[in-house]
Amino acid sequence: MKSALFVDFDNVYSGLRKLDPAIADQFALRPQLWMQWLVDALALPEHAPADARRRVLVRRCYLNPQAFQRFRPSFNLAGFEIIDCPALTGEGKTSTDIHMVLDIIDLLQHEAHYDEFIVFSADADFTPVLRKLRRWDRRTTVLAIGFPSAAYRASADLLIDQDEFVREALGFRDEDEGRSADATPPAPAAAGSAPRTPPAPAPAEAPDARPRIARLIRDELARAAQPVACARIAQLLIARDDTIVEDWNGAGSFRKFLDGLDLGTLRIDWAGAGGRIYDPARHSLATPGKAPRSNGNAAGDWGKDADLVPVAGQIHDVTNAPLLAPADYRALFGIIAADLAAHPFELNETGKRVRDQIRAAGHPVSRADVTWVLRGLLLRGHVFGRGEDDAARLARKTADNIRTLCLREQMLIDLPTDSAINRWIAG
Repeated sequence: MKSALFVDFDNVYSGLRKLDPAIADQFALRPQLWMQWLVDALALPEHAPADARRRVLVRRCYLNPQAFQRFRPSFNLAGFEIIDCPALTGEGKTSTDIHMVLDIIDLLQHEAHYDEFIVFSADADFTPVLRKLRRWDRRTTVLAIGFPSAAYRASADLLIDQDEFVREALGFRDEDEGRSADATPPAPAAAGSAPRTPPAPAPAEAPDARPRIARLIRDELARAAQPVACARIAQLLIARDDTIVEDWNGAGSFRKFLDGLDLGTLRIDWAGAGGRIYDPARHSLATPGKAPRSNGNAAGDWGKDADLVPVAGQIHDVTNAPLLAPADYRALFGIIAADLAAHPFELNETGKRVRDQIRAAGHPVSRADVTWVLRGLLLRGHVFGRGEDDAARLARKTADNIRTLCLREQMLIDLPTDSAINRWIAG
């Protein structure tokens, strides 16, 4: 599959830096590392041929040399064309988006016939371009750091999960998830060389590994009263055999590995972040009397707050805000505040500790839910460790973040909706 990659460096780097400067620098200094992941491990967009392999024939990085000149050598080494986009106004506005749009349209009509256009940017101005590419029957893959708009997300064939990008492409995994960012990554292919052959299945995996794992998944679903998050399945598999995570039995990615299993009557719903597995004969994707499910986890029993479900569900649909019950949010902010009182903030480690503690307390909150809240606080300018990390303040700032995202999506925030957000998030 012929692909063309367009990187809005300023947009991606600035977004990552708000989360963690170390993550941003890894992106800027090690493009070979994440390019190797992009070619070898990232799933292909929908409707791509089953046996297709990604060939990134065009690599373009749009960069402001006045601010980020020091990162030019890294992208040169990774085989990128670098398009200088200096600031044109006193406010620092560059012409990156115009350059990218013109180049995308130019390549759309190129005789090479590029099958996939990969855009690294959270700028919603690219939405019309993605829609044009779709009309021309081209695949689109997007990495958007932060909270991309609903229209932008819906216009892409494949939205790269930013947490997966940080963990898998940049190497910032938890210690219990395999190699950390300090580990030496595999040597990247030289710029311009042929795509690397996919790794062979690990020798430790016997030929019957896939049927055995399929049985394990079916057994897990037989015990579950609700659909099971795919992330939960991944944790079970890693706990039983951590060698499988290296290349997922030759499939290259966890999603491809799951899709290739014979799960009988079980089905996989990839509509939500992370996906979930369910038995259509026993499970419903929307449980009566409870809120819809968020990120593969049950949203919990809303009890006396059940009247909030309709508005919370609508907000979740347009902003991706975790659809947790008010009691779960209160517990989450309390645990975040307690953790920050005991440990300095670091996005990855804080998220892991909070996830473990809130699960131990019996709340159906996923790691993705925790990360969404922490990321929202960071992107709104909250600085952890300055004595402003009490639960009430964190809850109010999260509620304000949700209001901002709703307004961006042109969702009316009238008095009843504003009151509902307060009850739902801030208690």
